[in-house]
Amino acid sequence: MPRAKKPTQDAGPSSGKRKTPSKKTSKQVALYDDNKFETEEAWSVYKNDTSGRGIISERRVLTSDFENEVLGQVIARNRWETFVATPRVAYVEIVKEFYANIHDNIDNPEHPQYHRVYMRGQYIPFSPLTILRYYGLENMETDVFEAANTNPDDLVISICQGIDHWPIGSSTLDYRNLLPQVRTLDKMVSANLLPTMHTSTVTMERARLLHWLQTKTLDIGNYIFANVCHIRGNRRCLAFPSLITGICELHGIDLSHEITTVKRTMQIDRIGIRSSELHMHRKQEQRTQGPIAGQGVLADDHASTHADPMAEDTTHRAAELHQWRTCTCYTRSTDSRDSGCPSTRGGDPATGA
Repeated sequence: MPRAKKPTQDAGPSSGKRKTPSKKTSKQVALYDDNKFETEEAWSVYKNDTSGRGIISERRVLTSDFENEVLGQVIARNRWETFVATPRVAYVEIVKEFYANIHDNIDNPEHPQYHRVYMRGQYIPFSPLTILRYYGLENMETDVFEAANTNPDDLVISICQGIDHWPIGSSTLDYRNLLPQVRTLDKMVSANLLPTMHTSTVTMERARLLHWLQTKTLDIGNYIFANVCHIRGNRRCLAFPSLITGICELHGIDLSHEITTVKRTMQIDRIGIRSSELHMHRKQEQRTQGPIAGQGVLADDHASTHADPMAEDTTHRAAELHQWRTCTCYTRSTDSRDSGCPSTRGGDPATGA
């Protein structure tokens, strides 16, 4: 009579060997770097939240292109020449650690963490006044921002064309309904004041800010501080990376070992505005009309005999970028690049660097 086989433990479908249980020596606890994070809670916020968020970079405004337009008037009225200048290099980890370390009570005068943030083993000040000092605006007198109660239909009359009331049942405006000069102003607002990736629509908050800026001054210290606190508490992209990195450096944070930089966005200039408007117009045509069979060759022939001036601007921009990037000064250090090549109006036309 054959002997019965000794029963074996099922090791699962992916292995023919018997698994040996691992030895648990002690309860494992998640470790964190107390030089980078004030508490385990801050480390958890970084690990589960801020480390995975995108970052929206500030944008340089080529002010000479907009001297006689609304954007130029807003910059001059608020003395924002430094605010819209070339953003300094920003570091990804510095920005993400900063947001993770912002305490919920940073705006509570009775809390020990009032107006300060733990960064790399020390506390640095972060308040509306800190922001104003960074941009050299601490002595600037401004209007008190009181646009919250502005009637939505009044906003539309002030900043839009083609419509006379806020769309019923909608929380946003179509960006294309903005007046041309307000669209230009919105480029700066959606990067440097109320950063967003959703630029094709305009929220009520952004519409109120655009309306306000046309005739009033703005305290960017309080406005940006409130925005940073708001971003910390939700899932939006992180913002103001150059400001945050600059404040950290001014207060002694060592940046010499930082490697990964925040990707810069194209500067705001006349060529870029026209290129963007052309792209938006063509996308809208494609959505509403769609391709028409048999007209591809004719369309190309028509384009070759009737040059589009906006397309020519785009071609010029591409040539300008190529000239910059083949210039020897582009390969130098960041500080050298800030001086720029004379042929590119003082900076990389793509990034504002």
